[in-house]
Amino acid sequence: MHAQCPHCQTIFHVTAAHLNIAQGHVRCSNCRTIFNATNHLLSQLSKQTTTEQYDDFQEPVPELLYEDIYTEKNSWSPFWILMVILFGIILAGQYMWYWQSDKILQHQKIRPWLEKVCYNFLCELPPTYDGASFLMQNHIAQVHSEANNTIQFEATFTNTATFPQPYPHLQLTFEDYNGKPLAQRNFKPAEYLQHSLTKVQQMRPQASVHVKLELSNMADFIEGNTVVAGYHFEFF
Repeated sequence: MHAQCPHCQTIFHVTAAHLNIAQGHVRCSNCRTIFNATNHLLSQLSKQTTTEQYDDFQEPVPELLYEDIYTEKNSWSPFWILMVILFGIILAGQYMWYWQSDKILQHQKIRPWLEKVCYNFLCELPPTYDGASFLMQNHIAQVHSEANNTIQFEATFTNTATFPQPYPHLQLTFEDYNGKPLAQRNFKPAEYLQHSLTKVQQMRPQASVHVKLELSNMADFIEGNTVVAGYHFEFF
């Protein structure tokens, strides 16, 4: 069998061994071009080429490549493999942070590491917040004993989370017997916390807060000494 260098057109004698080593890749001994001999086989030689080669008493052969050149050219080096893994981790982290940043910040094992990193780089982690972890333990609504058309609320809620978090906003909704909202009022932490607690930034885990609220001009929801409308609290 014969193969021809695609660069300098030198014709070589090749055998099945040449084609089996390095998946057919060889180096031209004339111009040093590496090519795949399998793709450049000649079906037959011209009479002039055959005469010229045998007049020189030696038919040229290509240099065998004992490395898998095809694999080397197309395989990734350890550096690129590590880079792909690194970028994959970064992309996965960005995805998690974008969609589940609160869960990452609240994670008991991840949060301490993030705090160490922020400590070293002089940054500050945003506070975590999970409104579902606030539990309203008890509450009562009654007509104020002294003020007219005023409803007095008392309630106690607890932060059941394992991490400190900002005090929640309270949303109080009055509703009819069918659950249709009639009126709604939102309370910021500064409105329901005692003066001594207003300077505290976050509510500690398992800490409880007693809330006492007074709403005036509530005649539409009072009959005699009874609050006639239903209500419920929500945290946000």
